[in-house]
Amino acid sequence: MSEQQSDIMGTAMVRLEAALDRLSRAVEARRAATPLIEGDMVPKAAVAALATRLDATIAKLRSLEDQG
Repeated sequence: MSEQQSDIMGTAMVRLEAALDRLSRAVEARRAATPLIEGDMVPKAAVAALATRLDATIAKLRSLEDQG
């Protein structure tokens, strides 16, 4: 992997980590703003959709790394 490709990959990883940090803070803020009522949960479909998107993103990162 060239130095330029390494820099691009490093930048992408930093941006992904920052996005995950923002997502984590948003979830925590939402929990704090609206306390869970017994039996109140995040819809499973929403969690599954987010997991699918994250899996796709990870797969893309891995394929880019393999190409490098």
